Amino acid sequence: MLPPDFRWHAVGTAPFDRPNSLLLDSTEVVRLFQRVDDGTWWATLNNHREHLSHRTTRRCSSYAQGRTGVELWASRHQDRLRTEVDQRIKKALEGKSFPTR
Repeated sequence: MLPPDFRWHAVGTAPFDRPNSLLLDSTEVVRLFQRVDDGTWWATLNNHREHLSHRTTRRCSSYAQGRTGVELWASRHQDRLRTEVDQRIKKALEGKSFPTR
């Protein structure tokens, strides 16, 4: 279901059977997380963007539904995500800092 070059990875305290970070070229584009206070699942989208205002947070009804929704979102936005991640990597390789606006 995932487009080529995208892969799930477990980060933080996530168990390996529940990977929570979607990577493209080793750059995180989405993170799934479960709140401690009420157990709800959330997804933050566009995590490769520097500014929090350029990211989006969505509530998920469960881990499985969140993962499915993230994979559908990544499929729909894969061209844009590839372009933005490529630009980010290119800037890093040129020795320029990432935008901080």
